Amino acid sequence: MGFLNRYFFGVRSGFILVIALLVLGGYLLVKAIPIIVVKRMKSKLFPPEFADPSRITNYGHTDYNWSIRTLNENEISLSEFKGKVIFINFWATWCAPCIAEMPSIQLLYASLKLEDVAFLLISDEDEKKVRDFMKEKKYTFPVFLRGEDLPKVFQESGIPRTYIVNREGGIVFKEVGAVKWDDESCMRFLRRL
Repeated sequence: MGFLNRYFFGVRSGFILVIALLVLGGYLLVKAIPIIVVKRMKSKLFPPEFADPSRITNYGHTDYNWSIRTLNENEISLSEFKGKVIFINFWATWCAPCIAEMPSIQLLYASLKLEDVAFLLISDEDEKKVRDFMKEKKYTFPVFLRGEDLPKVFQESGIPRTYIVNREGGIVFKEVGAVKWDDESCMRFLRRL
């Protein structure tokens, strides 16, 4: 009987150890895969392709009567940005392509900080999750939470999704997918508007 008890507990302990190692390995893999994916994506980002300024496409017109919320839950109307060039980016903390393009958005924002360009990076996630993400990554661009009254022209699928709105409210550029935003061509395009 003593032999059976030792054998049973030895097998059981070994089984528990194998399960624990598999769980730990799976956890580490789940944590490592997004980091690897984001690093690979960053190295493969290309600048967006902007049309010749004389042939800018109009993707519609924004309705300024919609609101977004700050991370302090204060509501802001888009009309506060009327007359400015607006860079609108829809993103999420769980989205690897969104995360991959963020360093280039940070550099673009820093380069145009003194220009008349408003940056609105909008997530529809929980305020705490977004706040924690921003704190961890140390980004300084303005981040907002999506309001309920999003205009139809912005209700498309896919993220990251970026729109550039000119001073008159026309949507003159649209990009779905991650790109390298800190390219000189992007700065020139925004400054021309």
